[in-house]
Amino acid sequence: MKKRLLLFLYTLFIVLNTHAQSRVFKQVGSGISTSLHSIVQDGSLVGYLTFTELEKASKDSFNYAITIMDENLNDIGKVKFRQQKLILRDVAFEQDILCLAYIKSDVLDITPKHRISYKQAAKKGYVSFFAQFINLQGEITKTFEKKADVDIYVALKEYDAGIRPFKEDIQLKNIANVGFAAFYGDKSKKPLLTFNAAGEKISERQVKEVAASYYLHTAGDDIYLLTQKADMEARSGYTLFGYSGTANSPTLKLPLKDKKQRMLDILGFGNDPVTGKLFISGTVGSKTWNNGMNNVYGLYNGEIQGIYKMDINAAHKEDVKTMYSCWADSTGKDISKKGYINSAHGHIVPRPSFRDFDGNTYFLGSRLTAKKNKGAIIAGLVMSPLLIPYYVMQATGAFGSYSFDDVLLMQMDKSGKISYVDSIGTDLYKQKNSAPIFKSDDNCSFYSLTNPDTKTSFLIVKGEKDITIYNVHDKKIVRKIAKNNNTVKTNIYPAKDGHIIVSEYDEKEKSTRLSIEAI
Repeated sequence: MKKRLLLFLYTLFIVLNTHAQSRVFKQVGSGISTSLHSIVQDGSLVGYLTFTELEKASKDSFNYAITIMDENLNDIGKVKFRQQKLILRDVAFEQDILCLAYIKSDVLDITPKHRISYKQAAKKGYVSFFAQFINLQGEITKTFEKKADVDIYVALKEYDAGIRPFKEDIQLKNIANVGFAAFYGDKSKKPLLTFNAAGEKISERQVKEVAASYYLHTAGDDIYLLTQKADMEARSGYTLFGYSGTANSPTLKLPLKDKKQRMLDILGFGNDPVTGKLFISGTVGSKTWNNGMNNVYGLYNGEIQGIYKMDINAAHKEDVKTMYSCWADSTGKDISKKGYINSAHGHIVPRPSFRDFDGNTYFLGSRLTAKKNKGAIIAGLVMSPLLIPYYVMQATGAFGSYSFDDVLLMQMDKSGKISYVDSIGTDLYKQKNSAPIFKSDDNCSFYSLTNPDTKTSFLIVKGEKDITIYNVHDKKIVRKIAKNNNTVKTNIYPAKDGHIIVSEYDEKEKSTRLSIEAI
């Protein structure tokens, strides 16, 4: 879900040269580190910034530099400042103000790596949430700091291993026409903070829900927090909490299950491109379906029973509208009850989902074709009371083989009708005689982009060898890019609306060129 946040990161780079719509970053040695961050407002990318940690200014502080760029990579503001150790975690934009959220500390990165020095630092050191508000001219207009409940000794040891001190990492979102919302979790609490655009704290809510993961989202002036239980409790699945206006307690608590208590997995989560309201879409599972362990056998046996879409028009239960569609309800009965698509000759392995400007919801995923070993299946059923032999056969793939090839596209229209749309050719990936956990096996990643001017949706399909750009409405591939060409490695990231960033890393020159191109 988080790769859908329009955020990518480069470390240890400095700017070599610049011109509109293109920049080159060259790798340098130790002592200076620069990270490139996207600036997002209402789910759309509106610019970029580089955050550079320069040399130490004193025993416990550093010099920092921030360069603010517009959506075409042109510089529009710079700021330099001195502060204690800062780790930039998130960026948001609202009403011409940038909000940067950091982990701040007076002991991280400056305490000698020794047990005695760690114990000494633990007596007086601290870690805090730190927010900085900057205008587009590069002026720091306000700061906010809140000390966190952190075991400093443990934090220092874990920091050496690359583990950050907060139990729940900082998340930051803009609130339209209001300001910003921030969420994090420390040892004893999980604050949900809101600020106005001037940097003044409006409210502080304490999130009491215990979960394995949390995802912060805003739509209009409503704030949402999506939670998911730990793996051992995966059957409880997701719960969506909503906060309307200035309410301290959630005005919406929505477990993601249908009326039959079937679990809902999430494949799409974002704001509708027309209404700006939150929508969720995904698959409907069986009552016993564990959405963290989908596998080939479960998919073939119909554990995924259909798809759904959900419109959350406000953070109240009565404002939630949900529509479910079973596979068997597909147009022309093209899909079987167990999800086999006859015209595509395979099952879809559901991955991302998105909404277009016409209210259609699309589902994307690799095509799964499989061949069962009937003899092994019969033997497995005979040995199933013994448990261990059965699970050994299952884990080694003795019950059959399977492969992934084309990427399939399905549509759920406004009325809830399901139809198979098209297949997008991609790398063939075969897997035999091994554990069939498909979410990590198909060697593809996917995401959607939209051009608001033409109201056209595009799919980016990253295979093992090529990157494919597909026009959803014209049902055709408009571009294919080789990921590796001699010493240059190419990748694609979301950019401003209707555009992509083409990233070209030159291994020989140790440099990365970023170019913004229209699609």
